[in-house]
Amino acid sequence: MRTFTVAALGIFGLISVATCAQAQTGVVRDWSGAYLGGSVGVVESRATTDASTADGFPGSYFTPPDPQQIAGEADGSLSHSSLSGGIFGGFGRQFGNLYLGLEASANTLGFDETRTSGAVYLSNAAGAFTQELSVKADWQATMRARLGWAQDRWLVYLTGGAAVARIQLDAAFSDDFLGVGARGGNSTKETKLGWIVGLGGEYALNGNWSIRGDYLYADYGKVDTSYTVTNPVFPVFANTLKSSAQFKTQTLSIGMSYRF
Repeated sequence: MRTFTVAALGIFGLISVATCAQAQTGVVRDWSGAYLGGSVGVVESRATTDASTADGFPGSYFTPPDPQQIAGEADGSLSHSSLSGGIFGGFGRQFGNLYLGLEASANTLGFDETRTSGAVYLSNAAGAFTQELSVKADWQATMRARLGWAQDRWLVYLTGGAAVARIQLDAAFSDDFLGVGARGGNSTKETKLGWIVGLGGEYALNGNWSIRGDYLYADYGKVDTSYTVTNPVFPVFANTLKSSAQFKTQTLSIGMSYRF
């Protein structure tokens, strides 16, 4: 994440310097109107995982401190960086140097990561458990407001709004207690609504075409799945295990657009 932040600040710092250098020239571009474009870039996605279950008897398969140990082993993170392609379009108005607009976008993610954890039970050294959490996300889309400052051929802006991504969480638990073992697992796929903020800059090549660079940070909150863990030797004893993954993305991209 630090690499993305430094790179973004560097790019947009150069844009700001160039904007100041052009401040004495006349306005040669009106940024008002509708536009459509495409982008390529790098997206870093990160999922933070955890798990929880209930303590105690009667009717419980796990005994203290199993729930705390299982939760501690599940805590972790998955991350992946990949190339991303997308499309965007929007509409805006320029009022003097002030620019106000609304933009929609969609781009690929390609996130598919798995984390496996486990340990020997602290409650009984005769058994060990394993849990596997997998997170997948293949796209995200946004609807954002843009607030910018236009000067000559430059437009720099802040942006923020709503984001949507389809996220899948697969969870599985097993152990080898008594040589038979308990089992459990489930899968959940959700289209999650989150929030997104960012900043960027554009440069007008001519009256219609412009190039841009921007940085976007999105947070989609948690995706949860729950399932029953039980051992066939003692089917009356069972626990509901809940697994979660919190999903976030950072996107650094360049693009080109045509303004109508």
